[in-house]
Amino acid sequence: MKPPRTLSIRMGLVLVTLLAVLPALALQLYDGLKQRRHLVADAMHEASRSVTAVAQTQLRVTEGAKLLLTTLAAMPEVKKLDVPACGALFATLLQRNPIYVNILAVNRQGDILASGLPSGRVNLADRKHFGDAMATGEFSTGEYIVSRTAYDPAFPFSLPIVDDDGHTVGALIAAIRLASFDAFFDQLSLPAGSVLGITDHNGLRLYFRPKNPANPLGLPIREAVWREMEAGGDSGVFPQTGSDGQLRYYAYQKLSLEPGRPPYMYFVVGLPEAEVLARAQRSLRDNMLLLAASAGLALGVAWFLGGGVLGKSLDRIAATADRFGQGDLTARTGVAHAASGIGRVAKTLDLMASLLAANDAARDQALAALRQSQERLVHIAASMADWIWETDADDRYVYVSPNIRQALGYDPVSLLGKRPCDFLAPGEEEAARPAVDRASKERGPIHELVTWRLASDGARRCIMTNAVPWHDETGRFKGYRGVDKDVTERVRAERELRDSLAEKEILLKEIHHRVKNNLQIISGLLYLQEEKVHDPEALEAFRESRNRIASMALVHEELYRSVSLSRIRLDDYIRDLLPRLFGPEPWAVNLAVDSQLDAVEVPIEKAVPAGLAINEILTNAYKHAFRGRSTAGLRLRLKERAGLVTVVIGDDGPGLPKGFRLEEGETLGLRLIVNLARQLGGEIVAENDDTGAAFRLTFPK
Repeated sequence: MKPPRTLSIRMGLVLVTLLAVLPALALQLYDGLKQRRHLVADAMHEASRSVTAVAQTQLRVTEGAKLLLTTLAAMPEVKKLDVPACGALFATLLQRNPIYVNILAVNRQGDILASGLPSGRVNLADRKHFGDAMATGEFSTGEYIVSRTAYDPAFPFSLPIVDDDGHTVGALIAAIRLASFDAFFDQLSLPAGSVLGITDHNGLRLYFRPKNPANPLGLPIREAVWREMEAGGDSGVFPQTGSDGQLRYYAYQKLSLEPGRPPYMYFVVGLPEAEVLARAQRSLRDNMLLLAASAGLALGVAWFLGGGVLGKSLDRIAATADRFGQGDLTARTGVAHAASGIGRVAKTLDLMASLLAANDAARDQALAALRQSQERLVHIAASMADWIWETDADDRYVYVSPNIRQALGYDPVSLLGKRPCDFLAPGEEEAARPAVDRASKERGPIHELVTWRLASDGARRCIMTNAVPWHDETGRFKGYRGVDKDVTERVRAERELRDSLAEKEILLKEIHHRVKNNLQIISGLLYLQEEKVHDPEALEAFRESRNRIASMALVHEELYRSVSLSRIRLDDYIRDLLPRLFGPEPWAVNLAVDSQLDAVEVPIEKAVPAGLAINEILTNAYKHAFRGRSTAGLRLRLKERAGLVTVVIGDDGPGLPKGFRLEEGETLGLRLIVNLARQLGGEIVAENDDTGAAFRLTFPK
């Protein structure tokens, strides 16, 4: 049997050198892959932070648009659709807020009534935002449009206009200029080749930077990217190849008006893989070249200068190689370096260890650069008017942005470790604590919590808080992160507006009361004058005049007794008028009234002429149908259909004479009835029916 072949020292040294280099090679490859994973994770995190920052900016723009439209909708000139006043107001707002393409008001049919920009006859009934606002009665968003007044790409918001009677009379529309995102994109510090895109709920491109003819606005984005965002959660990250063929790491964020509602806008930031991994690839390539050179040098030394002392030196080299394989880059051979032999091998291995350690240092520098990028985002957040904060699980501040110094006068550092409730104004904790405790218990968001807080100088400031819970990588609750906004001036303005409206309501009631009293004084004077008049015709004229004055006074009496100061219930008016005309008078009859009166409200400009016309018809019934009779019957009907009010008054008298024409009546009462019907924009019809004469008054509500 032949003994096994043994290697020569030269071949043994070559083999040992290869064995020593292979662990270092594997470690280098592992380190390169590890660094690649870190850079990919950091890039996705960076993309997520960037898209969140852009989305938060749009969220504030949406809140600002909602606040603007809500404030405008509460203004009297807007509720009344005062076109000149609204147009002037919208033009002023456009000059002060260049972010808006246009601000306008439309009627229920979608026709533009007032606009901040010159506009012709334009109808917006086909727009989604208008249709949603009119259908839901709430603040609504739209989709990608090209403004029909400014001809610029825009994204619209809409809010119904509700008049003082609770009726929707139209809608307010504010469209933001999509080009306004350019300034914010320029502030983002993103690698070359990065993209920022915004789409509406249909996936139509609202905004894209850098500008590219291959990605026009108003058309659908790449289908693969849209499917990932549409099927995902409210936010997420994913790798995908863009329309230019580059692989990017995309982070997206969806925006909704309320939790649970469909998104109205999608934001996406994409970082190119080539730029993200460029540093890692260069480092790996350089290290591999250096490792290859070192390995070649070591093999050359082992081949050409083999032999010499092996012993402990080889053992140390082998032990060092083992430690390299375990990831210990601090290991060194401990063998004296030399220009040849084992000393050179030891020198090569020690040099590789130093280079790998230097590679780790370079990776740390890359991570430091990433942290600097994160700090830039923090600085951008600090430039906002609102302030950002973060609390721990014990509801104590761990971070407060510097903006709180301008709002409340506190040094951010002095607030660390304190609770938000420590700064509530007296009496506020009882109102705020239940909402905070409930959200903390349920680990839910805090949405638009309004509280009064004390500034550093003792002044009370009204603060609106929005916050969401945050958790660590294990899912454990860590506290809340949120944004506080100073809304003191808005709250005070709303309070002053309510006080002013209350004062005007009291004043208007007093005016109606005094008008009614003055009319009653005039009626009383006529009554006193009757005592000196003995002519029957004159007495009848006096009584008719007093009845006409009473009918007008009753309108004002109904107004100051009603909740609304501009409308009265016509059915209540008729019920109150009957006893005043056929009440305890010497000439009163035993009257049987058959009334079917629907609840109909009419404005004051309709109430006065309608009341006078009803008074004249009832007076005519008494004079020609009831006089001289001990009993009589009266039929009253009141209804409203399709915006038309119909009043029917019939008696059981002898009826109208043959050939009677109301327009040819010669008495003052008949002429008044005809003229009052014209004033109401309606018509009056007089005819005979089965029981007697009947008058039908019809006019638009």
